[in-house]
This record gives sequence, structure tokens and C-alpha cells, in this order.
Amino acid sequence: MKVDSFPLEELGRLRIRTLVIGIAVVLVFSLLAARLWYLQVIQGSQYADYAQGNRIRIVSDPGLRGVIHDRNGVVLAENRPAYQLQLIREDTPDWRASVATAAEALHLSHNELVQRVKQAKGEVPFQPIVLVDDLDYQKAMLVETYQEEFRGISIVVKPRRYYPNKAVLSHALGYVGITSEKLAHLPAKRRFSSEIEGKAGVELVRNEMLIGTDGGRQVEVDHLGRELKILSDLVPSIPGKDLHLTIDVRLQKAAFEAMGEQTGAVIAMNPKTGEILALGSLPSYDPNLFSGGIGPKEWQALLNNPQHPLENKAIQGLYPLGSIFKLVTAYAGLELGAISPETTHTCNGEFYIPGRSTPYHCWLEEGHGTLSVVDAIKQSCNVFFYNVGTNVGVDALHEYASWFGLGKQTGFILPNEKAGLIPSTEWKKRTFEEPWYLGETPTISIGQGYVNVTPLQVLNMVNIVANNGVWAPPRLLLDEPARPSVDLGLSQELLGILRQGMVAVVNESGGTATRVRFADFTIGGKTATSQVISLETRNSLSDEDREKREFQNHAWFVAYGPADDPEISVLVLVEHGGGGSRAAAPVARAILQFYIDTIATPRQNARTAPSEVVQPTPLAYRTRLQTAFLP
Repeated sequence: MKVDSFPLEELGRLRIRTLVIGIAVVLVFSLLAARLWYLQVIQGSQYADYAQGNRIRIVSDPGLRGVIHDRNGVVLAENRPAYQLQLIREDTPDWRASVATAAEALHLSHNELVQRVKQAKGEVPFQPIVLVDDLDYQKAMLVETYQEEFRGISIVVKPRRYYPNKAVLSHALGYVGITSEKLAHLPAKRRFSSEIEGKAGVELVRNEMLIGTDGGRQVEVDHLGRELKILSDLVPSIPGKDLHLTIDVRLQKAAFEAMGEQTGAVIAMNPKTGEILALGSLPSYDPNLFSGGIGPKEWQALLNNPQHPLENKAIQGLYPLGSIFKLVTAYAGLELGAISPETTHTCNGEFYIPGRSTPYHCWLEEGHGTLSVVDAIKQSCNVFFYNVGTNVGVDALHEYASWFGLGKQTGFILPNEKAGLIPSTEWKKRTFEEPWYLGETPTISIGQGYVNVTPLQVLNMVNIVANNGVWAPPRLLLDEPARPSVDLGLSQELLGILRQGMVAVVNESGGTATRVRFADFTIGGKTATSQVISLETRNSLSDEDREKREFQNHAWFVAYGPADDPEISVLVLVEHGGGGSRAAAPVARAILQFYIDTIATPRQNARTAPSEVVQPTPLAYRTRLQTAFLP
């Protein structure tokens, strides 16, 4: 269509619309220009600061976990600084570039760092992402020094549980681990402090006391995420409660050194107070492995170790007791009148029961000759106690063993204590639906057969003998009141006979542990060799094979001293160590020697005063004893 034919009226309207649109465009761009001028000129400096990323944040301040000390104040578990390498994605325009820089400069795995960031994609903005949990000090200082090169990456110091004695006290102290499952249900003021919790030992059973209370502070950070200044301490954090154990770490180290590469358990106690002076289970493990989260390879190595380093053998290991059980058999025989102190039995190396043609053998093949009960304890004669045991019967042995605390939990503070087993006719009927046979009693009389006990139970029994029938419950925490000691109402005269025999074991010619003797520190003791193979199998072997198999037996030794006023008792169990006098007794002697040289003077300190003794009540004698221990 030609312009001259276009209506003049329509052309005028088009010009007006074009003018209006032009004015509108000019106005909009004028407003935008004015706004840009205002932002860049009038408020330029203010927004320049904002552009650098200055912001105020609330930083949590978890309360430190309580410190654990030994009885003399030596630190056993504390908190050391750990340098966390953290990334805050909002503080860097390109987190991948920042991660690549950190990986190259610090010689870290680039793929692992990227994976950690990707796994945390759902986190809240400004929530730190932990790239490395415990960075080497030199690398941490490199990041701090050249912070401008690590955009969005910073070093944050976190407390890390540290055990200075490493494996020496792991089973008493336990270890800590990182948890997240329960945090959402915890009170806000304990949420961050509770990220680290006890998983075993004292760390577990007193976890709530050791956990601190969260605090927090308001800080200003720059565009690199570094703290510029603290604006206010909102809430100060509160550390957890410190604890003191009854352990003497000097004696604990001496016990571990004496055991060397042998596996088993070692315990030292004060018989009068029940205080644990040393508690070891070997092999052990380093609890520092768990402080920052143990790796799968290390965890599997511990789980698959055939020597079970995670098991606390002192309270969880179950073993046949062997000849130490003869003390129970002797007491039962004396109390029930089956023997008197003057009674003798003749040992020619064999013992027969009616209806059985195969004899039970003594450990000394040629026999011990004619013995009294004190001589039988001193020389650990099997035949003497075969006679006593078959006379009193298995149910009496079960009852008296229970009075001395065998086959029962002691109520010790550490978790998963096992009860063990002392058999009876009722137990066998219930378990196997079979009667008890007379031929099974001789092996029970010397602590073999179905007998299974923990090392702590055994030392607990010896403490009762050494302490004139007063039971002081085992104790591990000095900060908590001791459970009252209990007078079990046992015969002082008969206990004296047992002690006489135990002193003879160490101090008289013919005793099974004379190599443990001290010139100026008289001790009583008892050896035991608990058979891993039966006596019948043993006697069917050749001399060469028998010697090889003897090393499969477990070696025991228990001792207390000084004999007239005991202040220390020691138990040593060496797994597959052979004879008690050969493997376990030398370990106990080394521990006692260290105690005599280092700790015994002064012989008592303020922390070892005897606890209150609960006297026997007018209830039936046997009822008192049966209820003294936990069921």
C-alpha cells in the first residue's frame, strides 16, 4: 500500500504511539541508571563490603568431655586439638576449584574430597562440610598461612579424645565414637557435645557424666570464612565431669610389661577395699583408633583377630579354674566334716571310684604320698581333693563355690560381665535331661569339667579368703561411694587353714610356687593349670605329644600379701601358657616386686581406707551367703 494513500488520521495515531513508547523506554532506562548510580556511588562502599562476603554467624561451642585420671591424678583420657579441614560452599564461587587447590597443595585424594562434598549436598547453606577430620599440623598451618588461596576452605580446631597410654588401659577406659542417630532427640544444649559418646568401658557406663554442655558465640567472618572477631559470647560451654579411677597406672604398666606377648588377663586389687589397682586383658587395642571414627579395614582386623582383643577377658572370658578351686573343696570338706585339719589321704598317683576301672590321675604320676589338707594345698595334690570332693558331693561343691562368689556376677561397673558356671545335679538335669554321675564329681573337685569362671570371680574369691571372710565388692571409680563390704560369716578357723596352705605354696619346700617367694614380704598364693584336654586324653598320649599338648592348658596364679595384713592381691591368667608355676607365677612376682619397690611404702594411703562392713544378720547362715552376691 502506498504512503500517500494511507489515511492521514491513522498516520497521526501511529506517531503518537511511537512517541509514548519512546518516552517510556527512556524513563525506564533513566530509572535503572539512577538506581545503579545510587547503589554504586551513594552506597558503593557498603555494598562492596557485602560483596566480599562479610556476615555474622552463630558458631556452636561444644563442651569438652570430662578428663579421666588414675588414683594419683595422672591423666588417662583427655582432649587434644584436632584440625578439621572444612568447606563452606557459600564462601566460594567455585567449590570444585577450591577442592582441587586443597587436594594439590595438601597432597590429598581429590576424588575423596569431591565425594565428601557431594554427600553433603543436602546440608543447610553455610553448614561446614568436613573434608578431613584430623589434618596433620603442618598442613593445617599451611592452610592458615595461605588462606587467600583456599577460597571457602578453612581450618577449625575440634577437641579429639586422646588416650596417652594407648593400649595399656583400653579395656578399663573403653573408647568413644561418633554418633548421629540420637542427636535429633537430645536437648539442644547437649546436641553438639553428644556427637562424641562412649562405646565401651568407663567411657560408656559414665557417658552422661562425661558429656559437656553446649555453648555458642556470635562471630563475624570474612569472604574466606575466617573469623574476624567475636561479637558476643552467647552461652559459655560447660565441660563434662572429671573422673578418678582406682587404677594405679604405674602398676598397670608394670603388669602389661610383665605379661609381654602372652595373652590372658591380669588383675591387682586391694582385698580390704575392693579397689582395682590394675586391670588388663591381652591382647589389647589402641582406643585412639576410634576417636575420629575407625576405618572399615581396622575394624574388621579387630573383629577377625582370633585372640579377640576387643573382649575384656578379665570379666568376659570364661575358663576352667583348675587347682585354685581346691580351696573351695577344702573348705567344704572341713565345714561338712568330711575331713579335719589332721585328716590324711595317701596319693599314689591314682584314684578309683566304684564301678569305674579307669583311674583318675594326679598331676604328679608317682604320687605325693600321705598328705594333710595343708600339705595337699601346698603341693596341689589331685588325689587328696578327689577324695574330699566325692565325699561331699557335687551339690555341696556348687553351694560352697557360690558362697565364695564363683559362677555369679560380682556386680562390677563395666558392662557385659559374665556369670560363668558351677554345675549341680539340678543344672545337669535341666540342661541335658540326664542325672549326675558319680564319675563326674572328681573332675569338678579340682576345678575341671563343667566349671567355668571369670578371672575377676577368682580374685574375688581369694580376696574373701585373705580378708577373713569379708567381701569387699570390686570397685573402679574413686569418685563414687563404695558398695558396703559384707561379712559372709565364714569360719575364721577354716579360712586360716586355707591361708596356711597358700602361704606354704610359696614359702615352704615342696610348694608349687616357691620361685615367687620374697624375703621380706610374705605372700600366700595358689597355682593352677586348667586342662584344655581331659585327663584321660592326656594319659593316653606319648610323652612327646603330652608335652606339646600341655602348652594348650591355661596357666593361673593368684597371690595376696603381706600374708598377715593383706594390702594387695594379684591374679594372672596366661592363655595356653602351660603350667601355672611356669607361666603365670613369674608374671605375678614381677608385679608384686614393682608394688613392693614403688608403691607399698607407705603401705596405706588415704584412698584405701576399708569401707563399711555389713555384719551378718540373724537370718539363716546359708541364706546370708547365698544372697551376698548377685544372682
